[in-house]
Amino acid sequence: MRRVDPPPGHRAGQAGRTGSPRPGGRSRAPGERSREDVASRVSAYVYGNVLVMAALIALHPDELEGPRGVLYLLGAGISTYVAHAVGEAVGLRVREGRTLDRAALRHELRAASPIVTSTGVPVVVLVLAWTDLVDASLVLVLALALVDVRLALLGSVVAWVSGERSSRRVFLAGFVLAVVAAAAALLKWQLTH
Repeated sequence: MRRVDPPPGHRAGQAGRTGSPRPGGRSRAPGERSREDVASRVSAYVYGNVLVMAALIALHPDELEGPRGVLYLLGAGISTYVAHAVGEAVGLRVREGRTLDRAALRHELRAASPIVTSTGVPVVVLVLAWTDLVDASLVLVLALALVDVRLALLGSVVAWVSGERSSRRVFLAGFVLAVVAAAAALLKWQLTH
């Protein structure tokens, strides 16, 4: 496989951390993310969606008729968020060999924010069953489908946050991940419901 470098000035071709010079000696603009920041956010997106999918698979529709399912999913999301942020912060300390300050910890908490979005939408969907607005079985299927779509879009998300064009191969990789996750959810559903 041949690698094609992006054109000069394209964000995907810029290496280093925020504030580090670009090729040509220019500093990175404040709104641009380093490849390390992009990787951290993508990692959070993957962790969030995979662990929320696992938490949803573990739920039974009966558990959605009260607060149990919502609290379970919130617990999974919050613990994933904290674990990811702390893990990334400790990794930063090891990579850079310095103690962590508040700014570094805030940075890692922001970088883990895709986990919050991975959890938030399914939680809102589960509330529909808790309030008896929608049948619990349908709500669970809908929440699983939403997370599965997010997994299918993984390749496109990676391309978008890194400033690259999405390719068919990247899209197919996300689609395959979504198919595997959906198959796991379907198998669990068949075995336990």
